[in-house]
Amino acid sequence: MELQLACRVAQGPRSSSDDRALLLGRILDREFCSGQGDTPLIAAVCDGCGGYAGGGIAAETVLSVLSRTPPETLAEPGKLAEALDAARRAVDGKKRETPRFSQMCTTVAGCVFLEDRTLVFHAGDSRVYRYDGTSLAQMTVDHSAVQSMVDAGRISAEDARRSPQRNVITRCIGMDCPPPEIYVSHSPILPGETFLLCSDGFWDCMPDGEFKELLGQSGSPAQQVEQLVEYALRAGSDDNVTVCLCARPGGARPAVEAPFVLD
Repeated sequence: MELQLACRVAQGPRSSSDDRALLLGRILDREFCSGQGDTPLIAAVCDGCGGYAGGGIAAETVLSVLSRTPPETLAEPGKLAEALDAARRAVDGKKRETPRFSQMCTTVAGCVFLEDRTLVFHAGDSRVYRYDGTSLAQMTVDHSAVQSMVDAGRISAEDARRSPQRNVITRCIGMDCPPPEIYVSHSPILPGETFLLCSDGFWDCMPDGEFKELLGQSGSPAQQVEQLVEYALRAGSDDNVTVCLCARPGGARPAVEAPFVLD
């Protein structure tokens, strides 16, 4: 199965960038990349936690481990979990080597695309969305302080966007916390579908409906990525902005369609 792919990592208004992305075997840092790729294929976004020195190094370390792992070996959740644990150990090793980076950590959000299924993994508040040509669905639930408050009914989703605690995450790679979550869909990415992977610098500055409209416009994933990132920057994002699109060409749906369910 061939997918059309594009990604841009933008520094935004900050003086440095802790965002990184993995696409087509390349680790992107303030770069743009587009092309085609055949499944099995992995794409991922990391956002180094800005409150600690070395966030960008943590992000690059995680993606470096994943980039060296053949995608076909990540087809099973157990193997993917092993690769993510190897990434954690690599980050821990760098922390021991460089004391000033002793608290560095990073979010991660990614997908492993296979012929017959899709694996979604994440830790922190980087996200994965799925756009089927009509509706937009958030495939991950943030590991964050404000999401915990939303889940408990203490604040609304809109209040969460304005909360002074909105940047406090409760799970990442690099700190003593549970490993990234892994979900499996037994439905592959279908013709006309697009998966969007992003850092919080993208989604935090605008309502979901606004970028759903941009995804619905005509254009290649490369054109759409540029539009999405520029839109976020104009909308006032005060963070690094990373957007990665993975799309299956076409628009025709099969006559009988299996529901997209994450286990």
